[in-house]
Amino acid sequence: MKKALLSFATLGLLASSSIAHAIDFSAHGYYRLQGEYSNNLDLQSPSDIHQGTQGDNDRFRSITYGQQRFRIDPALKISDNISFHGQIDLLDNVIFGKSDTRQLTVYNPLAGTLSVPGASGAFGVTGGSGGDPTTGGGGNVNVRRLYVDLLTPMGKFRLGRQGSHWGLGILQNDGNDRDANFGDTFDRFLYIGKLDFKDGSDLAFATSIDFAYNSNNNPAMGGLERGTTGSAHDTYQFSQVLLYQRPTFEFGVVGGLRFRNGTGNFSAALDSTGATVPGAKDGDTRTYFIDAYSKWQHDWLTIKGEYVYLGGKFSPGICINGTQFPNTGTTISPFCLSDTKDLSVSMGALEAEAKFNQEEIKLISGYAQGDASPLSSKITQFGFRPDYHIGLMMFQMPLGTSPAIQVAGVTRAGNNPITSNYVNNAVYVGLTYKHRFDLADYIPQAQWLKLGAHVVTAWAPSRTFDYNFAELTGVGSLPHVYNDSRWYGVETDLLVEARFFDHVYWNLTGGVMLPGAAYNIKNDDLANASLTGSPMNSIIFDPANVAFAVRSTLMFEF
Repeated sequence: MKKALLSFATLGLLASSSIAHAIDFSAHGYYRLQGEYSNNLDLQSPSDIHQGTQGDNDRFRSITYGQQRFRIDPALKISDNISFHGQIDLLDNVIFGKSDTRQLTVYNPLAGTLSVPGASGAFGVTGGSGGDPTTGGGGNVNVRRLYVDLLTPMGKFRLGRQGSHWGLGILQNDGNDRDANFGDTFDRFLYIGKLDFKDGSDLAFATSIDFAYNSNNNPAMGGLERGTTGSAHDTYQFSQVLLYQRPTFEFGVVGGLRFRNGTGNFSAALDSTGATVPGAKDGDTRTYFIDAYSKWQHDWLTIKGEYVYLGGKFSPGICINGTQFPNTGTTISPFCLSDTKDLSVSMGALEAEAKFNQEEIKLISGYAQGDASPLSSKITQFGFRPDYHIGLMMFQMPLGTSPAIQVAGVTRAGNNPITSNYVNNAVYVGLTYKHRFDLADYIPQAQWLKLGAHVVTAWAPSRTFDYNFAELTGVGSLPHVYNDSRWYGVETDLLVEARFFDHVYWNLTGGVMLPGAAYNIKNDDLANASLTGSPMNSIIFDPANVAFAVRSTLMFEF
């Protein structure tokens, strides 16, 4: 018996030893420290111009903060066919002196902050709700992704929570770049296959099933005491990818369908008096997208382009608080986009980059369809993913201040950014130049230093501010307020990049934003230019002012 046990133990040790040798573990990542100073992002300065009892339009001046992130991308390979991959963030963009993470906020210059329901799918986050390191239970550890790769003779299967990226990243962006803060992540079942041709080209194809949103709980853990909505009310997405590749050229298309059956119920909303009234209807989602991407490369020149179209129908589930007009004798409830809306959005971007011995030149341009009115019957505004940057401030930081519209001395709308923190309602063009200096011969353990500049300007396809109070409230005597100017202005950034000790990267960027007339506070409706008195206070012209910012990024990569 003892001999049998000894033989079994010996076999176990040999098996463990063979498994240990088969397993291969690696981990890459970085520790990132960022410090940022910005001034006058609201593009307003103290003045004698007052909006009724609101005071002047200057909402704030300087903003200074530092933040950090420690990211680990572990990989565990247990055989030639099976490997596990993950992405873990510690103190994910947590500002020095705080312990919380923040969800991405989408700003609207008319209605303020709009919280898009989860039923439309996750938009992106800067981290999970880690909580207080001591009492919150999370310690600011964010397990962003975890998936398994299974390699078979038929192709690769990738199963689990994984990043999603395609093309330039204007629609799907995994947020893995150095300066990224968000990143798109899906619980996904993905299959990837490839056909190789004799001329050196290949055709890759992929199919994915995404679980974009789920409102259910595990009944074994959560019980069934509370009502459930059923799996039909969850959000799913199916996608198909085709990508043809040659050594110097590639072209691909991804198409997808996102669908959800709404409950048909109305959510609760508040009117201008604070009373609860029926809100937006939880309707169906039937949307689709087509995203085409192309890349051509020859010697020193690389050209990339991407075009996106989103269509279909869905119920956005958004309510805009009604504005109270006490002297009209009219009780106004919130306006809710409760009906199913048509979705029709076009976006595109183009990049051309030339690299010589010591010089780099990059031209960027793009288009994001817009819509100034919050009451449009067709949804034509979506915007790029926030990790696709065109400048330090422009469409990266919320800029401007919309007019503070007041009723009986109380602000009912406005005092919000004119443009959001992602490319939206814009036609832009930008140019970057960098010169590289090799430092290895002059500074020990230093690799290179780059100095350069970036200039970008943009225009608005649609008005940046368009607020029809008569349409919103049903009171015909109220004005239609808008700004008909379309130029956003021009931003100039100076760039410094350097690499030391092989694993240390540093970037310093400083920029000045010269705002265009699209950021001016004014009312272009000449027929209703005189709004003095009741029920509305006048909207006084107040031109936008210069803003500037500086950002330093220090990274230790491994």
